[in-house]
Amino acid sequence: MAYLFSKIAAGLFGVWGVFVVSGANVGFYDPQPIPAPSSANTVYEGLEQPPEALQQPVEATTTTITTIAGCDDVVNLAQALGWPVDQLATLRYIADAESRCMPWAHNTKDPNGGSYGIMQINGFWCLPNTYWPTGWLQAHGILATCDDLFNATINLQAARAIQSQSGWQPWSTFKGNE
Repeated sequence: MAYLFSKIAAGLFGVWGVFVVSGANVGFYDPQPIPAPSSANTVYEGLEQPPEALQQPVEATTTTITTIAGCDDVVNLAQALGWPVDQLATLRYIADAESRCMPWAHNTKDPNGGSYGIMQINGFWCLPNTYWPTGWLQAHGILATCDDLFNATINLQAARAIQSQSGWQPWSTFKGNE
């Protein structure tokens, strides 16, 4: 019914979009196109240059992926970071459903401190609480602040630690069995 109403409104008023009728809420939803990733969309939170702290020389690693342009890059990075091959399909599904595999994705409306990065890791894991005064991920030496989760490598390392601790259940998009 709402779809039909939106088409009638579009025809009468020359407006494109979807008129939304939901309970007591009535409004017009005008979907905006999702911008295509630019070359600046790297593991450095979408900045063209990494923050100064990340510009310092670091030890060489075997992981050479520096730009995440899509889900294939996420899977390749996860595999390079040691994710088991038999879990990569589930990881890809969840990363695509949660963030469309975008390292800079941030859901500020999540009630438990927001959700961060590729795997939309909930702030619950990186915020101080009664049991983990510095945060669970900090106590395990994975990151310093929740904002570190915008780094694709750290995000996937944190997701691996969470998945090892709790399985896939922390991700609401997970529907399968382990």
